[in-house]
Amino acid sequence: MPRYIDTLPTPTHVKPKKLIVLSAPRTGTHGLYQALKILGFKPYHMAEVLKAGPTSVQIMNDGLAAEMFHQGKPYGRAEFDKWFADFDIIIEMPFFMLRSTLKAYPDAKFLLTERNPDKWAKSFVNTVGKMTTVFSTFPMNIFRYFDGFAIHMSTMGNQILGYYSNGYGLSPQGQKYLAENYAQYIAEVKRLVPPEQLKVCKLEDGFGWEEICPYLGVPVPDAPWPSLHTPEEFQQTAGPRFKAAFYKGLIGTTSILAPIIGVGFWFLRKGRLSL
Repeated sequence: MPRYIDTLPTPTHVKPKKLIVLSAPRTGTHGLYQALKILGFKPYHMAEVLKAGPTSVQIMNDGLAAEMFHQGKPYGRAEFDKWFADFDIIIEMPFFMLRSTLKAYPDAKFLLTERNPDKWAKSFVNTVGKMTTVFSTFPMNIFRYFDGFAIHMSTMGNQILGYYSNGYGLSPQGQKYLAENYAQYIAEVKRLVPPEQLKVCKLEDGFGWEEICPYLGVPVPDAPWPSLHTPEEFQQTAGPRFKAAFYKGLIGTTSILAPIIGVGFWFLRKGRLSL
């Protein structure tokens, strides 16, 4: 199956990457994304995917499928240069394709934020898990086919949830595997990345300007650290996209069903359906 990223032109200029964040979603990455913008950097985070729409989700899904499920060719430096050309920091995307990222940027400076695995699993369930459930139940399981963003986000959510829950989804067993697999991911990052290239921050120990600014060689700004992006804020961020998908699906199904229902009534009135 062709990859969307192969249709994109090779960029004439690629910003050097000043930091690559290997953290999983729901580990303070949205606050970090906002903080890095305050510092003058241009980070790429899931928020950029939400802004850009269906094609960005498709690019992410292609890379994720190759990395996690061996479906297609994994991304390399050429693909990442196309994807992140205009950004100098990458956040969260490496979580979905860790080995491809490390191979493409062997000399990079890396950051890993981590949290208690059980707390991470709970936060994941309350955000990505709920999103996946919405897309898998009526009416969004039908409406999603009328919106490119919705269908790609649904695919992404199902892939990640299935992979990290060992196929058990949001069941108690699935949540147990979520925590265990997250802990294994943290251990794998620490095993694969040379310690001199990796800074590790635990959310429970505090995470803010004092941890980030010295590592990046920039002064601490006179500004509060941005929000940690609670599940409620996650819903506010993604909500407009979900509402747009809902209304597109509603209009799409209505436009199909209305003529069918009209023809049905016509047949009934004409007695064409009598036995």
